[in-house]
Amino acid sequence: MCDSPFSQTSSYTLSLEPYLNTYSKQYQTIITIDKMPLGPLSQLVSHYISPKLSPFQRVENPNCCKYAIRRNYTGKAIRDDYFLTTEDVPSLLSYLNANGYTIDANTTKIVQKAGINTKMVCIFTYAS
Repeated sequence: MCDSPFSQTSSYTLSLEPYLNTYSKQYQTIITIDKMPLGPLSQLVSHYISPKLSPFQRVENPNCCKYAIRRNYTGKAIRDDYFLTTEDVPSLLSYLNANGYTIDANTTKIVQKAGINTKMVCIFTYAS
C-alpha cells in the first residue's frame, strides 16, 4: 500500500489505464481511481494487480495498490465486462453526481492543461 499524507484527503482522480483482461484475453482501457474512496462508490471499487502489458515494461512499484471501478456490486468473477471502460465514463460521472460526489472541474482543467496526467478523466471530491 502507498503511504502518503495526501492519500488521506477526500479528493480522488479517475484515470484510464490499459488492462489485460485474463478472462477474455483481450486488452481493455478501464477506469481506475487513485485510492479507495469514501462513500457509496467504495462498494464498486476493487483492488487489482495489473500484469505487465509487455515483457519490456518495468514495474515501478509492485507493492503499490491499484484500484478499478467494477460494473456491479458483486465482484466475485472476472468476466469480460468486470471493470468499467471508456464507454462508461458518462454513466460514472452521472453516478458520482447522484451520490454526493462533486466533480472538481477547475482542478481537473489545471492538471489537464499542465499535461501532468494525460490519462486523467477528472478529479472529484466527497463530503461525508
